[in-house]
Amino acid sequence: MLVIDKENDRALLSRQSRFVPRMWSCLAGFIEPGESLEEAVRRETWEETGIEVGQVIYHSSQPWPVGPNTMPCQLMVGFFAYAKSLDIHVDKKELEDAQWHSREDVKKALTFAEYEKAQRSSALKVNQICKGAERGQSTSSDLSVESEEPAPMFVPGPYAIAHHLISSWAFEGAPKVPSSFSNL
Repeated sequence: MLVIDKENDRALLSRQSRFVPRMWSCLAGFIEPGESLEEAVRRETWEETGIEVGQVIYHSSQPWPVGPNTMPCQLMVGFFAYAKSLDIHVDKKELEDAQWHSREDVKKALTFAEYEKAQRSSALKVNQICKGAERGQSTSSDLSVESEEPAPMFVPGPYAIAHHLISSWAFEGAPKVPSSFSNL
């Protein structure tokens, strides 16, 4: 889920301790039994960051992990979620950090030449793993940007739904919601 601050044109991105340096992504979580997708988005956002969410808009879905030689697939469902509060209180058991990032900073990160090179390389590695490459190989080091001037931040590559949520917001903006749905 990509949490958006409409007033200040920012998106909430987070880091987990297992992420490579400078990588930021969307919040994520699991649905509890008897919970709607929208309720899960609101609950997970609150639990991980203390941010209250109002509108929740479906974006897309993706099976994860992908490929025939992986553990059982899970369905990742991507949403835009609109923040009703802005003060971040990170649950350190869930996340290393969470911060608001401006649209311009996110666009810069997505268009940084070395980021694009690293993401192509990462996508190839994910594809190799999905086709049965050895499980013992570590790919996290391959996700880092190889440059004398590393990108100040980057996001997961196009193999991940988080990339599509983030780039969709950065370059196109989040979809407009009909007024009849605005008070959900």
